[in-house]
Amino acid sequence: MLKTLIRFAGFAPPAPPPRPPSARRVAPARKPAVAPVAPPPAPVVPVEDPLEARRAWAKQIHAQQVGRRFAEAVVILNRKADPNVAFVDDGDLAWAQNVVPEDVQTYLRIRAYASLQTRTLGDDARGDLQRSSAYRADLHRSAATDFEVWTTGLAAYDRAVATAARHGEPAPAPVVVPTAVEEGIAKLAADKARRLTEAAARRAGGNAGAGGTPAGTPPGAPPTGTTKKDDDEEPTPDAPAGPKR
Repeated sequence: MLKTLIRFAGFAPPAPPPRPPSARRVAPARKPAVAPVAPPPAPVVPVEDPLEARRAWAKQIHAQQVGRRFAEAVVILNRKADPNVAFVDDGDLAWAQNVVPEDVQTYLRIRAYASLQTRTLGDDARGDLQRSSAYRADLHRSAATDFEVWTTGLAAYDRAVATAARHGEPAPAPVVVPTAVEEGIAKLAADKARRLTEAAARRAGGNAGAGGTPAGTPPGAPPTGTTKKDDDEEPTPDAPAGPKR
């Protein structure tokens, strides 16, 4: 009643404050005409086969053990080939001979006869798969292709056999050279002989004088391939006249 009388008297009440934004009513958004495309499903990543992973792990461990055993066996064989080493255990030697192939064993002996020291791997390097595998491959390759060392070592071995026979001492153990290595040594010797022959021919050709006269021919001698006839003798010159008085 009071509000009505006040409104008739010309007095209007203040306007109510606006509603806060959170209290306003918002019309619902219109739905799109086309439904959104659903994203593709995530790709299915196959789970690693545990059996295959175990096989790969076992293969890696086996390769690592092969490299380590080979490097350790080379150390024992080097000690056996070293004339300054007095004792090598027979059990260790038999184990090393079963690990290292026979051609590599012979190559190690030949290097010792040639007074060449074979590089060995330390304990840390033996456990490294990459380094031990490279070391093993390098020794196999050298044993099959290092014909210079084979030639030098076999010559030293022959001298050792001759020295032992001359002194009445036991001869060194025989050396079995692989067939491929023997062929390589023969080819290397043939190449050396050919180069020596060619070098000698070049030296002989360079020492020849003009007209084909070999070096060392005494002066005044006729050129090679000619003979001096009796009719070609030069006249003896007259004696010079004495001084005028």
